[in-house]
Amino acid sequence: ALSFMLEGLNKPVVLTGAQLPIGVARTDARENIITALEIAAAQIDGRPVVPEVSVYFQNVLLRGNRAKKVESSQFNAFQSENHPALAEVGITIEYNFPYIKHYEPTATLVLHSQLDTNIAIVKIFPGMRREVLQAILQIANLKAVVIETFGAGNAPTIDWFIDELKAAIDNGTIVLNISQCQGGRVVQGHYQTSTSLQEIGVIGGGDMTIEAATTKLMYLLGKYPVLNTVRQLLKTALNGEMSY
Repeated sequence: ALSFMLEGLNKPVVLTGAQLPIGVARTDARENIITALEIAAAQIDGRPVVPEVSVYFQNVLLRGNRAKKVESSQFNAFQSENHPALAEVGITIEYNFPYIKHYEPTATLVLHSQLDTNIAIVKIFPGMRREVLQAILQIANLKAVVIETFGAGNAPTIDWFIDELKAAIDNGTIVLNISQCQGGRVVQGHYQTSTSLQEIGVIGGGDMTIEAATTKLMYLLGKYPVLNTVRQLLKTALNGEMSY
């Protein structure tokens, strides 16, 4: 969310934490916070090395809107399957410069604090009943739905499923397709089981994570009253959250 809210950001925002509390003997908190501070302070020729929102955890620095928490019991809690690490940390900090956002000397910071939370997430599963989808799509003031599909964006082709989504889209609801897989991307029309989604106006979310997709939707809906503008910008990389 911060990567969208902090438009024109030109300095490091490094998020970190720990799997074990800082008072525990084997805590990972001390190394994480010290290295996060070093990365936040790092400069080359007076300019910050990583002028974007990032997450530092267990020896890797990841783009914030590409990171996903995948572990609750191991120290390597975060991964970024669809974007290389911004830095890897050992004795030295090795920055992956081609994948770090470039410093923009003329950029001006603009804070967007208005997020519209009138959205929902529907995780597709085998045996899903029509009543489940209907209940979500009929939520009052609902503006957008993220559907988590199989593989490269595949979903049931049963008539009622397509009919319910089409009716919602025809009534102005945005439907965004995100894969349940951690790696890879949605490619609507690649298989027959996603062709119908494309035909009725479901928007393919590319390789965005579910977290990036939901926060991007909240940001866009809060900023733009015209839903067609939101639909177009969902297909556009705003801050490195997706690949073309």
